[in-house]
Amino acid sequence: MPTPNRETVRAILEKNDRDLKIRDAIGRAWQDVKQKYPDRAWWRRQTTLRSIMWEYSVERVMEVVEDDARLVAVKHHDTASFIADDLVFFRLKKADRKLFSSNYPTPLAGMFHRHAADLYGHEGFQRVEIVHTFDRFTTGIEWIGVVAREGKQIIWDFELRCGEAEVITFPVAPTLPAGKTVIRPNIPEVGKQADDAE
Repeated sequence: MPTPNRETVRAILEKNDRDLKIRDAIGRAWQDVKQKYPDRAWWRRQTTLRSIMWEYSVERVMEVVEDDARLVAVKHHDTASFIADDLVFFRLKKADRKLFSSNYPTPLAGMFHRHAADLYGHEGFQRVEIVHTFDRFTTGIEWIGVVAREGKQIIWDFELRCGEAEVITFPVAPTLPAGKTVIRPNIPEVGKQADDAE
């Protein structure tokens, strides 16, 4: 497998606005979890939230797959991955604030980030993770993006685009001569001031 190339992965994920749709799907998954599990703050095991969020994220991204013929879901024994344009192989993960995801240390999990070896019988795919991070209190999603690793080292990362921002034009200052736009203080006349004092 080739080492993931940042520009190739970005171009493939931006095609058909996949990145926007995937980001939105992960955001909607978080809304699902918040709505259905209001008591999640007292859960003793943090992996519970991570697992439930993963399930909802996969389910929501599966909806994106349905509308994109070149985006395929690959179901494994107890996980799921996705292939875009027969070139980018990605999985969804929760990452820490340094953008590292964690896995139970199975041989397959260890191989995912070693690009010299093919995985699941797929040849030539660039393997990356699309990750989300929570804020420090786990009350919201802080970052959604793509991370490429080689072993335990991050090669590169980038944040998925957020929808097109509306461009707001700022008001233009009037083009009057400067002397007419300067605000002058209202100073009473000297003679009038003495009359007013009486």
